Formats: sequence, structure tokens, C-alpha cells
Amino acid sequence: MVTRIWGMVPFRVLLILCIILPTFIPAQDYSFLVMLMMQEQLRWSNDFKKAMDDAKRTRKLMLIFFHSNQCSGCKAMIAKTLPDPKVSKFIDKMFVPTAFEVSDPRSQDIMKRYGFEWTPTFVVADDSGNEIYRWVGYLPPGDFCGELIFAEGRAAFKNKDWDRADKCYNVVVEKYPDSEVAPEAMYYAGVAMYEKTHDASYLEEAGKKLKARFPDSSWAKKASIWGE
Repeated sequence: MVTRIWGMVPFRVLLILCIILPTFIPAQDYSFLVMLMMQEQLRWSNDFKKAMDDAKRTRKLMLIFFHSNQCSGCKAMIAKTLPDPKVSKFIDKMFVPTAFEVSDPRSQDIMKRYGFEWTPTFVVADDSGNEIYRWVGYLPPGDFCGELIFAEGRAAFKNKDWDRADKCYNVVVEKYPDSEVAPEAMYYAGVAMYEKTHDASYLEEAGKKLKARFPDSSWAKKASIWGE
């Protein structure tokens, strides 16, 4: 009965209710609300097998979202980040999105498969469900886009598509330089080009760039040995 009532509530009102009045939303209706809100922007699924089949058919990566009805970061992701036009457009173009509420008994096998620990967690996987990359916690739209593009680069790197990996990593650095993942992207851009050419000058150049742009990052420290 409650689910039917929620289905009649306008989308923007649902967002407000989930942020301001989370304790008054029955746990059994939270998953329905989440899926209803997400469907306003994207066709999120909670069917893992279907998501894999769709990923194979479309040759896209899977984006798996683990969320909780007790998680403020999850509510912020749903209300602020995922509906952002740039975020939703990029997900729709490159990923098959699927979401699992962690208190739902139907989510337990998927949680075990990916060693779930905390919400919100996002896992990027290939069309066989093999994990490629993950990140944990709330992120605003810009930082979240950086993670998505970095994940795409990791997938290309894994497939030894060095040019594609290099392109993705450089997009992260240039468009999202303030994101946490930018120094790592710069590091792996150098690695990708070295793997392609076996020319160590790419590593040396990456080390210099890291020292100049991200001198306090652990990735600058890791690359400091290059060129010695």
C-alpha cells in the first residue's frame, strides 16, 4: 500500500523526502524509492544477470552501486550526483548501471561476490562481472565523473588498448585536476605509453609532470625513481 502511495509522489518531492525525512521512510520502501528516482535519469537495474547480458550485448562496462537506506552518502549520491546531466549522460553512454540495497536479502550473493564492506560503493566490472575498479564514499559530480573516466581507462589498460587508456587518463588530468584520482591517472598515462612503446622517456616525462602538478601526492613519490 505504501509503495503505491510513493508511486504517486512527484520525483522532486521524493528527493526532498529521502534527504530531509529519511527516518520516516520505511526500510521496505527505500529500494523502491531509490529505483524510482534513478529511473528518472537512467534505467538502473537490480537484476545482475540481466545487467551482464546487457553489457555483453552493448559492449559496455557494468557500473554496480551498493547503497543503504541508512546511508547519508547514498542519499546525497542519489539526490545530487547521479541526477547531474553530465554524470547521467556519461553513465548512459559507457555503462550498464545496476544497484543493490545492502539490507535486501536478494543482494547478499552480489555483496559476497565483490567483498562489499561499506556504502556507498561503486564497482566497475566487465561484461563477465570481473571487477576492474572500485571507489567508496560520496563524491560530487565532477569528482564522480573523474572516477568513471579513470575506470574506463583501467578497462582499456587491462585490455592492452594503450592509446585508449592514455586518452582516458589524460582526460581525467585535464578536465578533473582537482579530483583525488588525477595524480594516479597521470602516473598510469606514462605507464600506458611505456607499455606501448617500451620507451622509458614516457615514464621520465610522467614523473616530471607529477612533480610539477601534484608534488605532494603519493604518485609523485612513486614516480620519483623514473629517470634516475
